[in-house]
Amino acid sequence: MRVRGASAVALLVLVLLASPRPAEAAILKGIQQVVSGVFQLPISILTGTFNGPPVIGTVFGAVNGLVSGVGLVSHGAMELAASGVSIAKMVAPYLLPFLL
Repeated sequence: MRVRGASAVALLVLVLLASPRPAEAAILKGIQQVVSGVFQLPISILTGTFNGPPVIGTVFGAVNGLVSGVGLVSHGAMELAASGVSIAKMVAPYLLPFLL
């Protein structure tokens, strides 16, 4: 009985991991990450200034905001590029039928 349950769970995990994810364009998610990355630096500076020691809190807030902002902007840019490629793959057969 236990072996059957374990094998059913293993089969379910295998099916879930083996099935490919559908292609989706995350353009809005990428834009949201880029915009939030741009605003991350000033927000972190203000948060560090008001919640931490006067000078050290501002410096640590600036460093934290810079690292977070660069990460968000780069991830958003990669998301936009990946979305552009997936949209181009999806639309290309209709726009360029002679390539098929």
